[in-house]
Amino acid sequence: MRKRIIRILVFPFILICLGVGYNLFLVHFSGEGKATPEEALPQDARYEWIEGPKSEKEHRYFFLSSGNQFGTEVVERNFKGWSSSNGTSTKLPKSLEENEIAGAYSDGKILFGLFKPNGEVKVTVNNDSTKRIDLSSISAEFKRTYPIAGYEIWYIDLADLNDQKNYLIKVLDENETVINELSI
Repeated sequence: MRKRIIRILVFPFILICLGVGYNLFLVHFSGEGKATPEEALPQDARYEWIEGPKSEKEHRYFFLSSGNQFGTEVVERNFKGWSSSNGTSTKLPKSLEENEIAGAYSDGKILFGLFKPNGEVKVTVNNDSTKRIDLSSISAEFKRTYPIAGYEIWYIDLADLNDQKNYLIKVLDENETVINELSI
């Protein structure tokens, strides 16, 4: 009787271990396995890649493509090398007013968007400061294609926010006065 109970308990345990092992195998050995993060980025369209935050195992890039797309792509390191993980894109806004937040986008890990700063301003999400990337380093060819003169990308890691369901995005001047805000 005792041996039978042990067999009944051991068999499901072995099946669970095999399932977890298979899942780990797929996670660590899936993807293209490119030598560098840049090689792992999608090549299915004409992209202008803008470097974002990086860690040892994950690099984030923002991009412009197809004349009207703006988004982000993540590449991750696994045992095979670098492979594209996930991304999101949206239509590029036609034009932005200075210091205006017209929209915010997310891929589940970060919240990001575009804005056109004028003066000493900062962007906050739920009163936490965002990081910004200046788009002045974009090639001249892409500057002619995209209406992004003076634009910057703002972004914040969702893990840094206490409230991850409601976002109050503000543009503040040097005196902490609200110039523009967006609630989502």
